[in-house]
Amino acid sequence: MGFIACMLISLSANAQVYNYADGEGPTPPDSVKGIYFGLNLGVYFANESTSRIYSGYGYQRDGVINNFSNSWLNQAIQGSPQAEDRTSDAMGLAPGEWIFDETDMPGLMTFNPAFMWAGHIRFMFDSDFGVFAEVGGANPVAVGEFTIQNLNPSADPLQDQRLRRFGIRGEEERLFVSLGLHKVLLRESLERQGISTTILPYVDLGFNVTFTKFEANFIDLETPNGIVDLTNNFNNQGQFLDNANLLTGSGFGGFGGVGAQVTLGSKFTLNFGYVASLSQITLGEVSERSIQHQVVLRAIYM
Repeated sequence: MGFIACMLISLSANAQVYNYADGEGPTPPDSVKGIYFGLNLGVYFANESTSRIYSGYGYQRDGVINNFSNSWLNQAIQGSPQAEDRTSDAMGLAPGEWIFDETDMPGLMTFNPAFMWAGHIRFMFDSDFGVFAEVGGANPVAVGEFTIQNLNPSADPLQDQRLRRFGIRGEEERLFVSLGLHKVLLRESLERQGISTTILPYVDLGFNVTFTKFEANFIDLETPNGIVDLTNNFNNQGQFLDNANLLTGSGFGGFGGVGAQVTLGSKFTLNFGYVASLSQITLGEVSERSIQHQVVLRAIYM
């Protein structure tokens, strides 16, 4: 961050100031009408709306969330003799010395911040106004924990673990298609005051479509064979088990963004910004409109 700050200060100090009274005018990188291409890299903060899809209950073929008895996690913990043996190994206990019930299911699952990427194309009508399209994606990861109860705790209080905690993880894929307006602010006003326009504020506004896909759901029992893919416990009304068909969904939304545009040379700019998107995220029986956040860095070149 210190290096970036020094670079911005240096750019500001060396920026040209134009004398409008003598007929001079700026030549910013967006001053020529035309098409610009860019790359957007950033951090994506997903709303928790779909995180409960990964909380161990799983879903039926129509996308409806299972009850506890048919839940993927219950099947993975004690749904078969092999599952019970695997759980006993993880607990270091004999069968019958531990139990797993609905109170042990994960609570709130939360999404970690995710890396985000996007390709960017922009058409500028003049130096400060244009339209753009962006196609990109992110892979949010939901994390949480569940418990298994120890019915035979140690007499040593230091070794007494009545509840063992284990991790559960869900992986999701999101693809975004965005169309918007880009407006750079204050250029002429600052230049008339003799102030550098190397760094200028901007705003973005538009709408988007978000495509969502369930990718993975698994637990870690902390043993060599303790990584268990929960999608192998896909149950259709108790009749048979097979691999899960992975849910997909899509929804529309709108977004707004603010940031700083930094001019680097005659045809190259950087956009540092924040974007808030009110998006409908649809996955199985979950279909909610919620706010997603992005911190973005766009590199734009003509």
